Amino acid sequence: MTKDEIINAAESGEFIVDHNYQCFADLDGTEARRYLESKGFEVVQNFDTGLNGIAITTCGLHLSTNGYIYKKL
Repeated sequence: MTKDEIINAAESGEFIVDHNYQCFADLDGTEARRYLESKGFEVVQNFDTGLNGIAITTCGLHLSTNGYIYKKL
């Protein structure tokens, strides 16, 4: 997926469909962070939520280790 496709998916709340993203690779969002940074996003935090991991970007994108991406303002 391109950076623009990721942004569009996040705005409508979808699952990432990209063979470059490995769902459930970890519990603390490290893979989500790696993926987002590889696409040019600046990640400010990744952590374990207790159920999944999540990575959060400076522009408000949240990518879960299960592949769900959404934008939170």
